[in-house]
Amino acid sequence: MKKVIFLAILPALFASCNKLDVTPVGSLTSSNFPKSDADAIALVNGAYVYNSQISTYTSYMTDLPSDEEKCGEAITSAGAPIGTYDHTPSNAIIYLAWTYLYQGATAANDVIDQVSAASGISSTIKARTINEAKFLRALYYFYIVRYWGDAPLVLHSTDSKTPVRSSVDAIYTQIVADLNDATALPAQADYTATSDLGRATKGAAYGLLAKVYLAWAQTGSTSAASARYQKAIDAANNVTGYSLTNDFLDNWDVSKRTNFTENIFKAGHVIGQFYTGDGFNHLAHCAFVTGFSQETPHLIVSDASLFYNTWDDRDQRKNGTYAKYLYNPTTGKVFTFDEPRYRKYIDTINVLTSATTRSIDRTILRYSDVLLSKAEAINELSGPTADAYDAINKVRRRAYKKTIDAQHLAADAFDYKNLTQPQFRDSLQKESLHEFTYEQQRWFNLVRWKNLQTTVKAVAAKSSIPLVKNKSQVSVKNYRFPIPQTERATNPNLTQNPGWDGGPDVSTLYDASHK
Repeated sequence: MKKVIFLAILPALFASCNKLDVTPVGSLTSSNFPKSDADAIALVNGAYVYNSQISTYTSYMTDLPSDEEKCGEAITSAGAPIGTYDHTPSNAIIYLAWTYLYQGATAANDVIDQVSAASGISSTIKARTINEAKFLRALYYFYIVRYWGDAPLVLHSTDSKTPVRSSVDAIYTQIVADLNDATALPAQADYTATSDLGRATKGAAYGLLAKVYLAWAQTGSTSAASARYQKAIDAANNVTGYSLTNDFLDNWDVSKRTNFTENIFKAGHVIGQFYTGDGFNHLAHCAFVTGFSQETPHLIVSDASLFYNTWDDRDQRKNGTYAKYLYNPTTGKVFTFDEPRYRKYIDTINVLTSATTRSIDRTILRYSDVLLSKAEAINELSGPTADAYDAINKVRRRAYKKTIDAQHLAADAFDYKNLTQPQFRDSLQKESLHEFTYEQQRWFNLVRWKNLQTTVKAVAAKSSIPLVKNKSQVSVKNYRFPIPQTERATNPNLTQNPGWDGGPDVSTLYDASHK
């Protein structure tokens, strides 16, 4: 057996200091493994690894092609073409995302099958590790179904090696089944060991379930949309024991990484992880790769005049999201950037090494996400209600808390109220942008809101920056990524997505509602 190393929040699997062994623990088996509680735990730890592996690729595929971001890399790289909609089915980043997500799902499958069949494991650990694996499998397939739509749904190692694509509804049905089982997991407070921080929890299962039902209602078959909105609301109501932090930036403070007040689930990144030995979170690297200079970083806000300068200065999320000004410990002075950097993934405690250590955890699910999912589901189901206003205004009030306190304003000074259903929808989409910028949500949201093209084209039309203007190439086919060409060459049963080379005409899938 390979040794599983616990590093702060999530485990990383090593082979040597200069070569990463990405083989999941789950496939390193023999006829008598697993046979103990420790074996079952080691097995499920291996399935978490891929959650950290995909951090780099989720930033390129979910932030970069949205309206909020541009790439500073050479257009000949694998990343930049995604941001200008020049990518093809042969793009390396799209291929690696597919690979790691399916490897993660395979590792989770191994846990479920092997622990279920094993003897010598206590009933408590058996149930917990299986449900952790089901949560992870659901998470990996949630990425897969949103990136590619219909996709192979592989649940056992004995399944076909050349699977056909399952429908969006079939994949969501499996995701929901896994998450419903995962709601039997312990609550965050019930985990006591430090090594257990970061595991899937009851709250994470319900929180993700709320997001899943909301996305399924908007992108799956329409006949059951109302029922799915209601189930999203019910799941959100079952997320208990969490609250919004007073200070927005506490969610990315490396000195508070074990604080799960608002962070419900995230991907751990720590020094020594993977073959790079540097934490492996490319989000941190791209946010501050050029340090204290005016040189264009790899990933930055697409245009300060279109984003940073339009935010209300009283909203603490502005300076929590962007770093226009940053203290430079080398000079002892505050440095002013022409183009703001992404503040969430800059380690200001160790600012000079922030881009090279890459050890800030990647946020996946925060309590504010649950609140906004609930507010959106309520509004889509029946229009704005008192519960919908309560949920969105909790997020809104936190954003302005410091200003409200300083000016002794009324508690509801910045509340939303008296809105029509379309007005509430627009307000919620604005809050979502301000709350989750650079958190790998924007492209997913524009796709499920069906306004990807209009939103991205509007920014492209206003910008004078070439890599932003080129976003105008976005088209209806970009509501899904292409199936990687390498996978199609290996598996002849894989069809291509509409609009891409080898795929059907886009009219076979997308209608006029996709703006």
